[in-house]
Amino acid sequence: MNEILRLDNVSLSINKKKIFNLSFQINKGDFFLIKGDNAVGKSLLLKLLFLKVMPSSGNIYLLGKKINQENKDYILSYRKRTGVILQNDYLIPFFSVYQNIEIASEIQSKKENFKKKIVELIEWFNLNNIENKIVNNLSNGEKQRVVIARALINNPKIVIADYPENSLDLSTTKKLFFLLESLNKLGATVIMTSKNPELLSINYKSIILGE
Repeated sequence: MNEILRLDNVSLSINKKKIFNLSFQINKGDFFLIKGDNAVGKSLLLKLLFLKVMPSSGNIYLLGKKINQENKDYILSYRKRTGVILQNDYLIPFFSVYQNIEIASEIQSKKENFKKKIVELIEWFNLNNIENKIVNNLSNGEKQRVVIARALINNPKIVIADYPENSLDLSTTKKLFFLLESLNKLGATVIMTSKNPELLSINYKSIILGE
C-alpha cells in the first residue's frame, strides 16, 4: 500500500472556531510541504498528522485504517517509526547533548550501529564540541540541532518537521535540507513546513492552507 495518511473532510476546531477543513492524501515516498500564511493552522495540522491531536470531525486514515482514540497501540507504533521536529519540542534539560540523542534510540529499542549513527549526526550538525554539555546551557540554535539529530537518529521512515530551520544559520539549514532530501530519495516520507522552500532542490507536493 502506497497510502500513508489520508484525511477525509477533517476539521480541527479550537474554542468552537474551525481552523480548517481538509481532504488530501500523503503517499509513501512523498516530500510534502504545508504552506500558508501565519496563524492558518500549519503547526496544528502537523500535530494532527503525527496523531498528537485528533480531529474535531471527519476521518483520518493511517495505512488505510481509520483512526480513533481507541487505536492507542496502533498510534504508538506509528509514532515510533516517525522522526518528529515540532515547535517547542523539548529536550531533557539536565541531560547532555549525547544523552538526549541516545535516549531516542533507547525508547525505540534500536541499537544497530547506534554509535556510528550518533557520531555521524553529531559531526554533520557540528555538535562535536558540545556533545557532553548539558542542553540547558545551550543556545537556541544548538538546541534545535540536537532536536533534529534526535529525530533522525533511527533513520525514520516518516519525518514530520515544523519549521525545522528555526534558529539555524543558512549553512546548517542547507545541510539539514540536503539530509531530508537524501532520506526522501532513500524512500522516507517527509512532511514539513518551511520559511525557505526555495532552498529545496527536490520536487515536492504541497497544500496551501487558508485559501
